[in-house]
Amino acid sequence: MGKKGFDTKQKMIEVMASLLEGSGYEATGLTELGKETGTPKGSLYFHFPGGKDELTSLAIEYSGKQLNDFFLTVFGKCETPSQAIKQVFHALENRIVSSDFKKGCPIATTAMETAGKSVVVAKACQDAYTLWLKTFESYLVSNGYTPRIAKNISFSILSLWEGALLLSKLQKSPEPLRMAEKTAESLLKQN
Repeated sequence: MGKKGFDTKQKMIEVMASLLEGSGYEATGLTELGKETGTPKGSLYFHFPGGKDELTSLAIEYSGKQLNDFFLTVFGKCETPSQAIKQVFHALENRIVSSDFKKGCPIATTAMETAGKSVVVAKACQDAYTLWLKTFESYLVSNGYTPRIAKNISFSILSLWEGALLLSKLQKSPEPLRMAEKTAESLLKQN
């Protein structure tokens, strides 16, 4: 595949990632993807022989890595885990508010819709969450937390974040994220 083919494939992955975050797996159609990317429907099967599931899993992997890179950037700039968690929650709040409460976690809606239905997509979702948890754990361990406490706090913060994003979408309010941020900060004081 040449550069043009690679660029088309990458564009399809990135657009699919955005569509999944905003609409989820079930509501994202291949026709919509074609309109957004300017590619014919046949291009999907040329670039992704596994069809929508293959494209979705690659889009989830892309989104997972993008958000993980954001976490790493924040962690590298902040002096304390408390500052880092504040920045993460503020960025999530800005993201959801600026999208009029349509976007939040790039993985959650697809993960819920495909659990038990598509092994390849569910695995991609699981891998993204595992990556984020490992990144949080490593960061906390590097800041003096024991591995056990780092694992527990990371899992708790991710759970708080996901629940708060869902409630923020439903209520069309950033308040659940703000409350979850305060709870996450209190968890970090366990060390």
